[in-house]
Amino acid sequence: MRVGMHSSLSALRHTRPSDPLEVSPPPSPREGIASGCGGCASWRACVLHEPLLFFTLLGVLAGVALGVALKPAQLEAEAVELIGFPGELMLRLLKMLALPLISISMIAGVVGLRPSDPAGGGGVRRLAWLTAAFYIGSTLLAILVGILLVVALHPGRGAPFDAIAAAGGKGGCHAAQAKKVAQHASAQAEQRMSTTDALLSVARQVVPDNIAGAAVQMNVLGLITFSLMLGLALASLGPSADGVIKAVGVLNAAVQRMVTWALWLSPLGIGSLIAASILRACDLLGTLAALGLWVATVLAGLAIFAGLLLPALLWASTGRHPLATARAFASSLLMAFGSSSSAAALPQAMQSARDLGCDDSTVAFFLPLGTTVNMNGTALYEATTAIFIAQAHGVSLNAAQLVVVALTASLAAVGAPAIPSAGLVTMLIVLQAVGLEQYAGDLAVILAIDWLLDRVRTCVNLLGDAYGCVIVDDLMKRHSGSGSGRLAGSAGKQIPYIALEMGEGPGQAGQRGAAAAAAAGAAAGYGESKTPGAPR
Repeated sequence: MRVGMHSSLSALRHTRPSDPLEVSPPPSPREGIASGCGGCASWRACVLHEPLLFFTLLGVLAGVALGVALKPAQLEAEAVELIGFPGELMLRLLKMLALPLISISMIAGVVGLRPSDPAGGGGVRRLAWLTAAFYIGSTLLAILVGILLVVALHPGRGAPFDAIAAAGGKGGCHAAQAKKVAQHASAQAEQRMSTTDALLSVARQVVPDNIAGAAVQMNVLGLITFSLMLGLALASLGPSADGVIKAVGVLNAAVQRMVTWALWLSPLGIGSLIAASILRACDLLGTLAALGLWVATVLAGLAIFAGLLLPALLWASTGRHPLATARAFASSLLMAFGSSSSAAALPQAMQSARDLGCDDSTVAFFLPLGTTVNMNGTALYEATTAIFIAQAHGVSLNAAQLVVVALTASLAAVGAPAIPSAGLVTMLIVLQAVGLEQYAGDLAVILAIDWLLDRVRTCVNLLGDAYGCVIVDDLMKRHSGSGSGRLAGSAGKQIPYIALEMGEGPGQAGQRGAAAAAAAGAAAGYGESKTPGAPR
């Protein structure tokens, strides 16, 4: 066995490319969901190598073109609904598969960490602590960037909402948004949630009283808690649970195969969603003219966080090239932009992380949880918007109130479902926390441009999850001292998955698992496969 592993490592040394990010398993039926096409020699080769990425980008461009072309026609609401209907069906299909994917992959990931062993138990605790530290640190950093920018630039000067009202902007086109905001504000006023209430609400989501109810309500935090406990319980039962663990591996493979089929609908679905969003947008140019400085402030904050701070953290922690890592998640970022839902982009993000050599256990634990908890872009947006609304009405927030905004935005972002425009409900919580609920009607104007900002911040949410997964995986492997040792244990647990994927027999699957583990260790630059001076 050791001789076989040594020969595999020797082969990897001779075939190792200049960029370790390009080390990947042999082509699989999931072709098109892998890591970007930066290594293609031409556009034609890129299309052949990454057809899903190419057609998804084509769908985005087609959706923008269709929406802009039909905008002057002022189509009826029914016609716009029909245009967006394919995208709605795609989202419903992906959401249907999201919960089984999250739950089953979490169970498989926890079992793969071998928590019943002393070393494995330490790995579970270490992974949990590293994950929590990244979630908290990155969210607070994003909020700090947003608060500093909005205080420095003061985008609320000039009473922009009054200017829109004087031009008739709060009526007509904005009537539907105003009605929607009023309904949510009325319901929220009855609950009157404080910062403490928001914290308790998150805790209740983490510990649901009914697992079936948690599934119906899309309570991802509750499902993750149940899946984590079930995975730990299965791992503690020893050999008697091997049959169930094998069944979990088979289910994991089956669900991921279903997700792969569903993702091929994304080019049409994303184009449909973008076109419908443009057609529903109210007086986009007029709203941009009035709220331009606020939009620029939000985009600048998101750009600084996602384009400077996150890449710096990735490079400092792992030595990986930030652009190459982001390119690996190109397909999932396009899905996040088109669908405005990080849950819809989760399956592609998980596959991209695996293609980068991240351990299955880390991917299965970090990314599904991050989809709900690590909402960096949403937290930055909500903190910035609350302060902007206060500035627009001449309300000065002191340092204590800014701290309340930061804490409430963090908690509200954690409790926000990974669905389009979920920020509307959580935004009301932030406004209430600092006594600004009387200005909730301004959100009707903000909704006119929110469809675009929602897509951008969803991409930032996903990029934060992606970079965080790579960072935490790197730290886990570094602590273990040998990436291949820990990965090999996980690969052994997933033999049914590999066999189903590659169409191999049990013996071949075991060899494939060992080879994949060695390849992943070589890609990360750890263990025996690391050569002096090799790039990381």
